[in-house]
Amino acid sequence: MKHLKAYSSQPTVRWTRIEMLVAAFDGVISILEQVQGPLAENEFLKQRQLLTAQQLILALYEGIDVRYGAVPENMQKLYLFVLSCIGMGPKLDLPAAMKIMRTIRSGLETIRDEANEMERRGDLIPAAQESQVLRHLIA
Repeated sequence: MKHLKAYSSQPTVRWTRIEMLVAAFDGVISILEQVQGPLAENEFLKQRQLLTAQQLILALYEGIDVRYGAVPENMQKLYLFVLSCIGMGPKLDLPAAMKIMRTIRSGLETIRDEANEMERRGDLIPAAQESQVLRHLIA
């Protein structure tokens, strides 16, 4: 019984927006690396992994608020391009998709500390208070 208390007394981990974004990008990049590697021989596993990557990209796309101008609109275009490269277009172009995802991921890394601090200070609404934040990523 005391073992159960140990788990219930653990502090709750609170993800910030930037940490969720980075995790989503890392997930897509990891999947694309796997699909180009040993999974490339197994068509069923490859398709399954690509569908998971598509779901992650769609969740990212869904979270965009285009009321904030050109940057979110450009992100939508990039996500649509990545989707077309990973199976929703006429042919696969995994290297192009990976290049886009790594470039954006790199940009997120440059603002990671500042974004975390802004959320902690209250300059950004904490992700935990948003009902739609990457809700599709929960497995």
